[in-house]
Amino acid sequence: MKRSGYHSPRREQAAAATRQAIIDAAQELFLSQGYVRTTVGQVAQAAHVAANTVYTSVGGKAALLRAIMDRATGDPAAAETIERVRHCSDPAEIIRLAAHGTRSANERQSEHITVLLESARVDAHASEMHQNGLRFYRENLDKIVERLAELGAIPTSERDRASDVFWYLFGMTSWQTLVKDLAWTWDDAEQWVAQRGIEALLEPPNA
Repeated sequence: MKRSGYHSPRREQAAAATRQAIIDAAQELFLSQGYVRTTVGQVAQAAHVAANTVYTSVGGKAALLRAIMDRATGDPAAAETIERVRHCSDPAEIIRLAAHGTRSANERQSEHITVLLESARVDAHASEMHQNGLRFYRENLDKIVERLAELGAIPTSERDRASDVFWYLFGMTSWQTLVKDLAWTWDDAEQWVAQRGIEALLEPPNA
């Protein structure tokens, strides 16, 4: 008789907890001392595991960074915002939803974003992850622009320009500049970018 494979929920839970501890330790070290200066050995020590466990549970430094970023891209804020936008027929409210949704994602993932931006400056793998993340971010913003176009709030001829305006106002760099560099509160930043978006996209010149 063929013996069935052994399945241990407790062992799986322990492995998941170990992996989580390793990723948490890597994120903390990447934040505190930078991606380049952090070694797998330091991550192992901070997570209270052997270095080999880091490699078998997650992988090397690039895999650790990817695991950190996977947690960020798994944030439900983007999907929730797109869903609300699809059911909204008020263009001004759609822009306010865009401001709130991007604010929520950037606020919750601020540490992940800091790790990625710092790492992308010095590591090719991190730079690639950064570019992929920006592409995903912009694709979601373009879905909001498409909804505004469906409602007739943006002329077809202005869609590319509207997409650029959305990226300028609601992109990652905007939130980093307002909140991190200029020390605005998240509430103030959200209100400001929402109002600028309404003015730039919905209000006629010299209104």
